[in-house]
This record gives sequence, C-alpha cells and structure tokens, in this order.
Amino acid sequence: MTRKGTAVLLFSLGLLLFSFSTSHLALKERRKELGVSYSLHIDSFSAGLVKTFAGEFKGLLADYLVLEAGAFIGSNQDISHNQWEKIALAFEQSLGLDPYFQQTYLQVQGDLPWWAKMPEKTVSLLDISRRHRPWDWYPGYYMGFDYYYFLKDYATASDLFLDTAKIKGAPVLLAVLGGRLALKGGRTEAAIVLLQSMLEDPELDEVEKKEITERMVALRGVLLLENAIKEYKHHRGTYPPSLETLVDEGLLEKLPENPYPYVDGYFYNHENGHVSFDRPE
Repeated sequence: MTRKGTAVLLFSLGLLLFSFSTSHLALKERRKELGVSYSLHIDSFSAGLVKTFAGEFKGLLADYLVLEAGAFIGSNQDISHNQWEKIALAFEQSLGLDPYFQQTYLQVQGDLPWWAKMPEKTVSLLDISRRHRPWDWYPGYYMGFDYYYFLKDYATASDLFLDTAKIKGAPVLLAVLGGRLALKGGRTEAAIVLLQSMLEDPELDEVEKKEITERMVALRGVLLLENAIKEYKHHRGTYPPSLETLVDEGLLEKLPENPYPYVDGYFYNHENGHVSFDRPE
C-alpha cells in the first residue's frame, strides 16, 4: 500500500470514528436552542454490584444506562470531568450487565476519547466488548486507533490491528497498517510472522495477497538492515554513516530492494540507526 493509500485509510477510518462524536455535538447544540436540559442519575456502584442487584433484568438495565448517559450528553453543552467519570461508570456498568451490547461500545468510542479526553478508560471498556464479541472486528479496530491516535503507543496499536485483521470480514488493510505501525514500534520481526500467518487464509483474493506480500518484503528488508546496523554498532560503537557502508564493510552482500515503486531504496537516519521502507513522518 502506498504512503498516500495509508494516509487515506487513516483519514477515512478516523472520519468514521469522528462522526460518532460530531452527531452528539449537533444534538447538544439543537437541544441548547430548545432550552432542554437533563440531569444525570447514575449510582456510584461497581459494575459487579449492579449486576448482582439487576437479577433477571440485566439487559433492560444495561439499555437504560446507555440511554441515560446518551441523554445527558446530548442535552448538556458543558460537562465537567466528574460528570464524565460518572458517564464512564455508566458505560462500565452497562458492559458488566451486557458485554454483548453493541450500542454501548459505539457510545464509548463516540464520546470518551474525543470529548471526555479519556482514551485510557476508553480502551479498557472497549476491551470488554472485544473479549466478549470475538466475531466483531470493530472493538479491536477502535482500540488500535485509540492507541495510535490518542496514546501514541504504536507497538500496542500494531498488535491490535494485526490481531483484528485475522477476524473474518475485517479489512485486510488493517494487517498492512499493523505492519507499518509495527515498524514504528520496533516490532518488525513479530509483524512479519503475523503477516505470514495471514497469507495462509484461503479466502484472501489476489489483491489482498499482493498487499500483504509487499508489506512482508518491505519489512524483511528493514529487518535485514536493522540486524546489519546492530552488528556495525556493536563493533564500531556508532551507527554507520550510510546504508551503503554496510555493503562496503562486508556486512551485507547488497542492499535489499524496496518493493514499493514510489521510493528508491530504504530511508535511514544515521543519528539513531532507524530504518524505514516509507518516508519517516
């Protein structure tokens, strides 16, 4: 996948996520015009305790908590940090009652990371849905996006994208994106192994196989260069001044070819030894 294609993918998926939050903002603006307000009524009980008290009405109470939180968000322009914490608790209680309810994790992703500035809480709640809905690739994707966009944890984002890409029906581009983030997170070898396992899927079409194969070739080139750079630094104490030095010093017979036609060779930073198949951001 080209750099432009990766950027388009990230933009498109990010736009999808942002649509959740903008819809709530529009609703709040409209209700503000109408003078509508709503009070938040969430008891500060643990999710486990709420589940015990709910008995056979767990599903109904789970729905109520999500509606209660959504109504409050939609009718209030300014929400304090303490109120956001109560809203997050309502989502946690709802997931404790019914971890299979899709609307809960959609509401979590639409509100908490964007407006409440609570990405850590968001991923912990999404993980509940991910574990209980193994057929659904959205929770894992949302978690990967949050780790990438909000938390800047590229290694964890990579793992989540690669694992989520294995779910039937998930976009194969998640695997390609996961491989790219693995490079930023310093997990090149693990990404190669996971991409190789994905190629064994008999349902992949030729275009998908080509995308994954090209990414594997690019990452193998990076891994080859990384190992040679480590060897050079081990003996010389510094990073090589250029990738060509690795050939001149006999550490490599020749430099690997970059499979992507829009770049010539690999990008290298001699100050920190970082190698990339794509132009560094």
